[in-house]
Amino acid sequence: MKTLVSASIQILSLVILLFSVNTLSAQTAADEKAINDLFTKVVKLNETGDIDGIVSFYSENTTAIFYNGMVVNGREALRETMKQYLEYQNPEDTMELEKTSVRFLDANHAVLLYSMHGVTVMEGQKMDWKGVGTAVLVRKGSGWLIELNQDTPLMEMPGQ
Repeated sequence: MKTLVSASIQILSLVILLFSVNTLSAQTAADEKAINDLFTKVVKLNETGDIDGIVSFYSENTTAIFYNGMVVNGREALRETMKQYLEYQNPEDTMELEKTSVRFLDANHAVLLYSMHGVTVMEGQKMDWKGVGTAVLVRKGSGWLIELNQDTPLMEMPGQ
């Protein structure tokens, strides 16, 4: 009898563990999709010039590091920087995500790695560019916000 009770408890524990793993995997897949969708929305909002929409995906104390090395701290500073940036944006400018990868640090923190490419027109010259970026996200309620966003231009190194 004692062995039967012990075996039943072990089986029940295994069933609970398997159910938990499936639930966590489903949650992680849903979270991964939510994070990818969030970043796709930010790129689209950038194209339309919707500054309020863009900054709504960033936390109050966010940090953003731009291609030129400029560091911006806080949502309001990001809003002002985006206004200046969009003043000079050319209608021919493009930006597209190429691929993304999400890594969860725990249930409430994730890192998004992404690559992108585009075209920028500056002083009449059209430049094709490529870059990579990193975003650290934190769960806020049922959604995610960007705490840190850093972009790096890709350039060929001598001899490559």
